[in-house]
Amino acid sequence: MKLLKRAATMVATGALLGGSLVGLSATDAVAASHCGGAYVLKNNSSGYGSFSGSTPVYDDPYSDCSSRTYSSGTRFYYWCYLNNDYGNRWIFGRVDGTDTTGFVYSGNITGSTGSLQHC
Repeated sequence: MKLLKRAATMVATGALLGGSLVGLSATDAVAASHCGGAYVLKNNSSGYGSFSGSTPVYDDPYSDCSSRTYSSGTRFYYWCYLNNDYGNRWIFGRVDGTDTTGFVYSGNITGSTGSLQHC
């Protein structure tokens, strides 16, 4: 009898868990794990560069996270850089003339001047 109760409990638990995952895709799980992370960021650089083309400034160092877009030529002051889980270099800094800080993919910056140190 105990075995029958245990089997019924396992089936019910499996159904409950399976039902709670309906509507989630693998993409949702990946996106959720990248955005909203905690990073140790230091303002230890004295460099800057300009955006090459219309450039998004992200809240996290991944292109699937929230961003704001700025126009080509906008100056971006470097704080530091880090590499994300894919090995891509992202620069954290501040957009000139604003209090906006965020991450920019290093390939979207041109005309770098000064220093850029690791976070």
